[in-house]
Amino acid sequence: MRKRPDKTAQTKAEFREAFLQLYATTPINKMTVGQVCERAGYNRGTFYLDYQDLYDVLEQIENDLLDGMTACVEACMKRLSQDSSKLSCIAACADVVAYYERNKDSIAILLGENGDPAFVHRLKNNLKPLWRTYVVGESAERSEAELDLALEFALTGTLYMISEWLSDSRGVSAYRLAHLVYDFSIRDVRRRSEL
Repeated sequence: MRKRPDKTAQTKAEFREAFLQLYATTPINKMTVGQVCERAGYNRGTFYLDYQDLYDVLEQIENDLLDGMTACVEACMKRLSQDSSKLSCIAACADVVAYYERNKDSIAILLGENGDPAFVHRLKNNLKPLWRTYVVGESAERSEAELDLALEFALTGTLYMISEWLSDSRGVSAYRLAHLVYDFSIRDVRRRSEL
């Protein structure tokens, strides 16, 4: 019997959703494959057709999100290289925030209290070269070590701000969040890299 690709994708998506629902409240080392299977409505055999274990589910979810987040940020940053005005920067930030908002549940869980610290580290490592190229640029007068620390600070703050906003927007619109990201991260990194 041959697998139907659409059915396989749906099954994987249901396992991922079940995993994330549990992961939102339960550390991965306290979860079981059985719990995920029960929540997804499939048996363990079906789980093992697509995944080796729970860590494999987490890794695949993280990899997909990292790829999407990095591609989105890179597209926005390339736009900025053509027009680095404040208005263009805020529009680019709004595009990134929109991507995060579309993937809100997954990102909030991964960046949240029970999230995987390695995910945040991997995300920052994916974004640093983009920020170095498109935000700092060639005009940086800081040493590489100083720039790395400044980017670490800016990205940590940006990701924390977005994570907090995703879990409770507090009435702040996506557009206003984009302004905050620009003001407290992009503009600040640009300014400080030239001091």
